[in-house]
Amino acid sequence: MGRFLRLARYSRAMQGRLIGFDGLRGIAALSVLLFHAQTWATGAARGNGYLAVDFFFMLSGYVMARTYEVRLGQGLSTSAFVRARYRRFLPVMAIAGLIALPGFLATSDMAAWPAALVSLLLVPSFFTWRLYPLNGPAWSILAELIANIAHGLVLRRLSTRTLCHVALFSAVLFAVIASRAGVDVGAQPASFLFGLPRVMLSYGMGIILWRWWRDRPTIMVSPLAAFALMPLYFGIGTMVDAHGWIDGMVFILLVCPLMLAGALRWRGGSRLLVGGGALSFPLYAVHAPVCMTGLMLGVPVAGGVAASLVVAGLIAWVQARPRRPRPTTLSSAPAAAS
Repeated sequence: MGRFLRLARYSRAMQGRLIGFDGLRGIAALSVLLFHAQTWATGAARGNGYLAVDFFFMLSGYVMARTYEVRLGQGLSTSAFVRARYRRFLPVMAIAGLIALPGFLATSDMAAWPAALVSLLLVPSFFTWRLYPLNGPAWSILAELIANIAHGLVLRRLSTRTLCHVALFSAVLFAVIASRAGVDVGAQPASFLFGLPRVMLSYGMGIILWRWWRDRPTIMVSPLAAFALMPLYFGIGTMVDAHGWIDGMVFILLVCPLMLAGALRWRGGSRLLVGGGALSFPLYAVHAPVCMTGLMLGVPVAGGVAASLVVAGLIAWVQARPRRPRPTTLSSAPAAAS
């Protein structure tokens, strides 16, 4: 009986959940981890694993449009929407920053300490060599929050046709930037403005795909093929050291939509995929601070990778624990059925 009830609760929780997307999130987070691990181990960035960030942007555009566009149209304010996103990001990003903070304070000039401390609140610094001196990947969270603001204020009001024009303009602008400065831009103060067309292209395409597909993609892609595309693309990119702007644009404009289409066709539940989705954001948030702290302490990169998985798993486990319901009050109690 207990097993039946657990399965029933699990089934209800999965209703409306895009489990295929959970699997892709996990693969993308692991791709970023392995790309950075290879870079730290060899001292040279090789391949194109950083493009997983662009997939995260597109996935976010799709999911935010699916979850919030109707609610925004029904009166949810942009400020409330962005506050919800900020509260979603802040606890895990603050934990990641705290992991890196002792090492940073021990090895950096005191003039840089204020920038590090305020970065715990996701406040960027344009006067240091990175926007977030404690955690370089945090720049993408700032970029996504900016995209959320644009979504709530402007993008949701645009027709799909107009939004396609915006995405096309972003694609052309970013292609020009990438052909000169590279695709992997946005993490440093000098390149942050270049990163805005990058996020707006992928995020905008995610919104468009939601409006076109409504979870029913018009292109046929096997879910298993969708799960294999990212590792295959990044694996080949590492072997041939592909990191040109054309490679990046192909991934954003072609590979990402194909992966989303395939993942949408996943049917049924999967604890493995759901677990990968739950692990993805904590892993993305903490892997750089954990690995860099480990290197400072003499821990090899492989040990840092293992520690990152453990820390991310603990955070995901805490986040998944059932929360105690708040006491019902007269002001919050639902109206009785008549």
